[in-house]
Amino acid sequence: MDPTPLGLPAELDEAQRVHLSNVAANLQLVADLGYGDVALAARETDGTLHVVADARPMTAVAAVAFSRVGRALSEHDEQEAYRALAEGAAVTGERRRATRGIQYLTSAHPIGDPVVGVLVRDVSQQVAHAPGTMERQFMALAEDLIEVMGRAPLIDARRGGPFATTRRAGDGVMRVDESGRIAYASPNGVTIMRLAGVDGALAGTEALRLPGAETALAPVLGGSGALESEVSVAGRVLLYRVISLEKGAAVLVEDTTEARQREAEIKVKEATIREVHHRVKNNLQTISSLLRIQARRSGSAEASRALAEAVERVGSMAVVHEMLSASTEETVDFVEAARTVVDMVRQGLAGQSASTSVTVEGSTGEVPAAVATSLALVIAELVHNAIEHGLAPKGAGHVVVSARRVPDELRLTVRDDGVGLPEGFELTGSSHLGLEIVRTLVEDDLRGTLALRGGAGTTVVITIPIYG
Repeated sequence: MDPTPLGLPAELDEAQRVHLSNVAANLQLVADLGYGDVALAARETDGTLHVVADARPMTAVAAVAFSRVGRALSEHDEQEAYRALAEGAAVTGERRRATRGIQYLTSAHPIGDPVVGVLVRDVSQQVAHAPGTMERQFMALAEDLIEVMGRAPLIDARRGGPFATTRRAGDGVMRVDESGRIAYASPNGVTIMRLAGVDGALAGTEALRLPGAETALAPVLGGSGALESEVSVAGRVLLYRVISLEKGAAVLVEDTTEARQREAEIKVKEATIREVHHRVKNNLQTISSLLRIQARRSGSAEASRALAEAVERVGSMAVVHEMLSASTEETVDFVEAARTVVDMVRQGLAGQSASTSVTVEGSTGEVPAAVATSLALVIAELVHNAIEHGLAPKGAGHVVVSARRVPDELRLTVRDDGVGLPEGFELTGSSHLGLEIVRTLVEDDLRGTLALRGGAGTTVVITIPIYG
């Protein structure tokens, strides 16, 4: 169910829209507690009821097998709904209806004053006529919750604004009576309270003596509204959701201890990984500095040029690790990394010259770290070659790096408006170290393809498989 109902009548004012939206957001809670299908229908100007949201229970067989959102309710088939709309009071049907061999009973509850909608419940006859203790308690809570929501939206007692929640796997349910004592606790609720240090029977216990009650229950008990709070007590972490009823309150409690421990462990691992990337980046920068020193001391122009190229390669890897050190994920936005890499290469070869420009365009989204590192090296080599061999003979020019991501594939194009490829050039026969690095990374490491086109300048197209 979408928590925001669609198709609300245009004549409703803001308060009425908020009210119906809040009921819709809590429909799944009502369905699960009440063991039945629920549908919220808004009143149109002509008096018909139009379903704007619905939910089917995860705790029982659904009486209605399909969503009715967007449909108008038939007055003949949904007599209870139209009676509730006309009388402004809850109507419990006595008809035994059937779908798919399942017999069920229907009840309807008005929403708003004046009535702007109706909540329709369909409960299978098997559940309605032969409930156990837990089913009776849960269905009574569902009825009380509908009564409260029928008058006004649930309001968060701490933050203000509408409140919505739902059942969660393994949570416990408790009912607090008008005297502030526990009238009922589900088996899961009893287990959770035992783990949190509660001894003895829960029934009859003052609710404010429950673990963390001063924070989680006190602001709501004896008042109005609802509240969600997470408290740490007796080595456990409890998530309370408390809703004030006409008499007493409904309490949902979940033991989130293990989940919070896992989150803490994940945060430690993430921090460790970021620190590793930070140190790798620092080490790479140190290597770059050593290579620069060696290049300055070299007496050979060829050796100095080779060392300078090595600095670029190390620097391109450092860029990716620097981005990873600031991220909680093992992915990076490759286009952002590419912009830093190509600017570093351009500055190294062309300095501040305005006659040589490099542009990065397009989008790749998040790319796995291993892929991004290899691609950073590839882009650095190709842009270096484009400036040094394509543009240098002309003395000026422009290089464009384009990135595009399609399902299961990433495509990079590097093109320049330089002198183009030498006549008879073959990629497989090239002895240029930079191109050999590119070919090895693309074809062997990334399992992609590499193509070169000459003509007016040079264009390199790289296509690699990438998933997710």
